[in-house]
Amino acid sequence: MASFSLTGAPICEEPESIEFTNNYSNYEGISYAPNAKVEIKLSCDSLPKTDPKVFVFFEEKVYTKGIPESKWILVGSTETVKNDQNPSFSKSFIFEYYFQYIQNLRFVVLGMGGKNEGFLTNDYIGYVEKTIGELLVNAKQNKCTYDLNYSIPFGMKFKEGRNSAKDARITINIEEVANTACQAYFKISCKNLDKKDLLGKSDPYFVISKQLESGDWTKVYTSKVKKFTLNPVWKNIIIDIVKFNSGNDKKLLRFEVFDWDRNTDPDYIGKFEADFETIKIKKTFEIINEKKREKKNNYRNSGIMTFEKIEIGEGFSFSTFPLHGTEIAVVFAIDFTSSNGTPHEEDSLHKIVDLSDLSDYNSLNHYQKAITSIGQVLEVYDSNKEFGVYGYGAQFGDDDTMNFEYPLTGDDKNPNVNGIQGVLNAYYKTLENCRLGFPTNFAPIINKITRMVKNTGVEKIKNELVLKQYTILTIITDGDISDMKETIVAIREASEYPISIIIVGVGDNDFSNMEQLDGDNIQISGQGKKIRDIVQFVPLNKYIDNPQLLASETLAEVPLQFFEYVSENKCVPPDFNE
Repeated sequence: MASFSLTGAPICEEPESIEFTNNYSNYEGISYAPNAKVEIKLSCDSLPKTDPKVFVFFEEKVYTKGIPESKWILVGSTETVKNDQNPSFSKSFIFEYYFQYIQNLRFVVLGMGGKNEGFLTNDYIGYVEKTIGELLVNAKQNKCTYDLNYSIPFGMKFKEGRNSAKDARITINIEEVANTACQAYFKISCKNLDKKDLLGKSDPYFVISKQLESGDWTKVYTSKVKKFTLNPVWKNIIIDIVKFNSGNDKKLLRFEVFDWDRNTDPDYIGKFEADFETIKIKKTFEIINEKKREKKNNYRNSGIMTFEKIEIGEGFSFSTFPLHGTEIAVVFAIDFTSSNGTPHEEDSLHKIVDLSDLSDYNSLNHYQKAITSIGQVLEVYDSNKEFGVYGYGAQFGDDDTMNFEYPLTGDDKNPNVNGIQGVLNAYYKTLENCRLGFPTNFAPIINKITRMVKNTGVEKIKNELVLKQYTILTIITDGDISDMKETIVAIREASEYPISIIIVGVGDNDFSNMEQLDGDNIQISGQGKKIRDIVQFVPLNKYIDNPQLLASETLAEVPLQFFEYVSENKCVPPDFNE
């Protein structure tokens, strides 16, 4: 299996699959694997009479001073199916899925009637271009079917086919790769451990390590200490399978047992080594202290460890939820306070730019850049492509009062617009018809969206909490807020519901106070209990020349925030059991 870098640039020629590195975390109850692997398999129907083959390309987009350049990297190809107009290809492609990136794929179908495998000697039939996010959201029973586009894709050269195929289609099957979100559940006990304390028994605990390819060992789990016993029992041990043995049941594991001491280093009791495949069969192992065995002729062991319970539980990755019906709802809240500068001024952050071409990134003003960069990633997850869009900190329309939760559509019952272009159009229209004001208050819009989420986010069905919708509120602002205390209270309330809040700071103001809202420092008053982290703050200027990097930095924490909510509330996707 060949590896790829984060941007998709190949490390070797024509790999069988595309793969990225990632990190896994574990939450009590539900396994967390936000960047799960997905497997893609392909089939076609109604092709012209030929020997079809599909080539798969990955888009690597490079920005130079905000100007994008696309490079299409060949990931690999299917096998050639001889003389079949409705081929089902056996070769599959594995991708590491990242929520925060636009992972664009191009599937090109050729008829391999030429003398070699080259593009220019074989007939071009058609192509389809889709992102992994689109496939996850649109898949019905794990499949998406699309008509082939017969024009040759921009930037590529192919030999035009001799035979037309007006009804040709491609079906893309997308599934999660098994064991990306599995957990092992254990009940482990020991008997007759060596006594290490002079005035008592022992205070045992154990450490699990796995052997790496290099032969080195790395710790994967440390148990709780059981006080004053030589016969400890550890219940409800939950370990992520990927962390435990990298998903390989034949990987060697080491179990070491120690006696905990308050003021000195722990005393070593003994160990054993076995792979998980053996553990599941044998279940009982002698704990051996090598030094004691060398010194004592009649040494038997330093105790017995027994796996009284071993269960493997399927968890959920982030991709499980959109693949099984959870909608990602997107809401924008835009700062219309006077500190941004009058829109007709050249140096205004709201400088009026009426631009329908989103690709001309450098021509956009700061707010348009933030909306475009983040929105283009989020757009694929909103199945109806309707975004809520609000303004705050101005007098809107004919209203003389300062409004902090104004729908830019002018209709509070229908605040949604169609796609990112709809957001930009509503924003542009509002600039010409509002009176910029003050102060900068976040609490009203956070409270408003929280009230909406209460009614749409989850539903209890057959004793299960079903996550129907997860909302991402993106607040764009040019400076410090005036209602910090009220905003913290609003965030505390919102954290109990399926919502993430992204704050993008535009301009050159000091945003140091904004860091207070970035989840790490908010405490529930009087209880000392940390609330769920739902806020991510990102300064636009740091990433203004690279919209792809801006989006990835801004959205990187969303899967983690998503899974904190799922884990705490034990949610399932809408059609997971159908």
